[in-house]
Amino acid sequence: MVKRSARLAATGLALGAALSLLGTAGSAQAAAQARDTTVQTGSNIRAAATTNSRLLGTTKSESVGSISCYARGQRVTVGGYTTDVWYFGNVFDDGSNPPHAYLNVWVWGGNVNVGADPAPDIPRC
Repeated sequence: MVKRSARLAATGLALGAALSLLGTAGSAQAAAQARDTTVQTGSNIRAAATTNSRLLGTTKSESVGSISCYARGQRVTVGGYTTDVWYFGNVFDDGSNPPHAYLNVWVWGGNVNVGADPAPDIPRC
């Protein structure tokens, strides 16, 4: 009985470890799907897809953006460009002193250099 329990426990631990590794691989794959791009200098970083949401910061230089998805939010016009597309992801502003990472934030589409709004290779949130 003790040998059988030990074998079952070992099998259970091995199965749990395998499932844990599979879960980690799936998470890494999902994270790898984010699109790296740049965010323009002077871009407002927001808590939601609207200019009325909390302002978390403003980029001091052209920044690296890791964009996960987009949503349709408040329609904004700046410099003759109008869009209601907002991008969700992370922005890394190395021009700030000290450098700053904004995680899980929103940036208006007119400030994200992806070519078109919405970018065809970025999924909807």
